[in-house]
Amino acid sequence: MAGKLASGGGKGRLDVTADPNVIPFIDVMLVLLIIFMIAAPISSVDIEVDMPTSRIEPSKRPPRPTWISLSGGAGGVEVYVMNDQVTMETLGQRTVEAVKVNTPQIANDDFEIKDQRIYIRADSGLEYRHVVRAMNRLQDSGFTKIGFVAEDRRM
Repeated sequence: MAGKLASGGGKGRLDVTADPNVIPFIDVMLVLLIIFMIAAPISSVDIEVDMPTSRIEPSKRPPRPTWISLSGGAGGVEVYVMNDQVTMETLGQRTVEAVKVNTPQIANDDFEIKDQRIYIRADSGLEYRHVVRAMNRLQDSGFTKIGFVAEDRRM
């Protein structure tokens, strides 16, 4: 507790005050500041170290996914490869071209192209036989990794 010197209480008694005495706190903070100012340059000493070289190849960027979209239109089923409308008969060839565009690092390797995953999404009101027909066209072109995309309606 700190004493108040300029009080009008008289008779030599000091009144008790609730003001905190911050002088010891400031003293401690200044000492810590000086300690850290002295210790900071010591911790940043440069030591030359001959590190071994890395033999790990950087990972390749994953290929951009290729999408097949099926929707019911006025004239029947509309088929899209990425954003381009195609016919069901040319679906396989146009998918190969889209995979070549999406993965330029494997554009010349036919096996790698056919090994890529193809995603199919379809309207909910579309008959399933149209989806199976599109899958058959893709399998005829050599694509075996075909995935379905569904909408998450839990939210």
